[in-house]
Amino acid sequence: MNNDSGTSFIKKNDHPKGLFISTTIYAVLYFIMLVSFYVDGFVDGFKGVDAEIIIVNVAFIIFMIGYYFCRKNELIAALIFIFWWGIMWGVGLFIAEHDRGVGVVIGLPVFIFGLLFLRHWYKKRSGSGS
Repeated sequence: MNNDSGTSFIKKNDHPKGLFISTTIYAVLYFIMLVSFYVDGFVDGFKGVDAEIIIVNVAFIIFMIGYYFCRKNELIAALIFIFWWGIMWGVGLFIAEHDRGVGVVIGLPVFIFGLLFLRHWYKKRSGSGS
């Protein structure tokens, strides 16, 4: 006789742990990069606030909102991360004066995270529907 009643009450973790850890590491590095930008700005003296600084700060807030949704809803996190990468493309193509492609290249992992969260959401949705 097989008694599996003890394991039936254990809730399976539906969230991709490795993907969340990778996103956490990226968020910490992103925060360090943003702080170092301001530390360098204070040392060199700010030349004023321009559109690039404002949009990069707004993009960081959008990224953090997406990071918040990593555990709540993978679909929303995926869409926010893909939207965030679009912002980086806009900054690189139209706004940045120096290092135009850096935001796009550095943001590529976030785009990949978005695609992986989207894939995980789709697999979870199609798996539970059958």
